[in-house]
Amino acid sequence: MIDINELLGIALKVEGTGYSFYKKLAGRTEGERKELFNRLAEQERVHGERFRKILGEFESNEENTRFDDEVAGYLKSLAEVSVFSEKDADNPPEKLEDAVRTAINVEKDSIVFYSELINYVPEKSALERVINEEKTHLRDLLNEFKR
Repeated sequence: MIDINELLGIALKVEGTGYSFYKKLAGRTEGERKELFNRLAEQERVHGERFRKILGEFESNEENTRFDDEVAGYLKSLAEVSVFSEKDADNPPEKLEDAVRTAINVEKDSIVFYSELINYVPEKSALERVINEEKTHLRDLLNEFKR
């Protein structure tokens, strides 16, 4: 069985890898695009801090939420598809269009994962803020893709 700590750990990894991905893209671009990717990277860093705080709250609680096998399998599968691959974070696609497409897909998957995860955390407001910011990331990336 999987518990909430493991799922929050996955969320932390999503945000950390997203930070690396966006910082590398910022290093390869200029002007407004550089500003966009730096802003996205900073927001991913802040999200990571929020997940660390939520995780700390769960680690201090002896009654950790555990999931039955069906729920655990579903949430773990969602998490696995929502993670930037380490390969992508270390070496984003050369073509900006491909990198933005990768980021769009990960942001969409992250929104779905976090929207499911929210059902299992007692303090929902921090996760709701992350979800709303991920939606903003998605909108910004979609606008970039249209350029």
